[in-house]
Amino acid sequence: MAKNKLQKKKEREKRVAKKKIAEKAARQAQEKTTQEANKQIPQRSQLMRSAVPKADTPANAGKKSTFTQRRTGG
Repeated sequence: MAKNKLQKKKEREKRVAKKKIAEKAARQAQEKTTQEANKQIPQRSQLMRSAVPKADTPANAGKKSTFTQRRTGG
């Protein structure tokens, strides 16, 4: 009986901890989205962003570095 009671207590503590973690993560995600929504973008930066097209992939994405470049860090 005592073991069963202890096991139930531990399981309940785990459930409560998981619930708290999930609530905290949801709250942080919501705060992050509200901060991003409230962030004002200056008019000049909006103009520049719309003027410059964004490339899908970088120019050197397919290039593989050589062994010596990897070893020397250059």
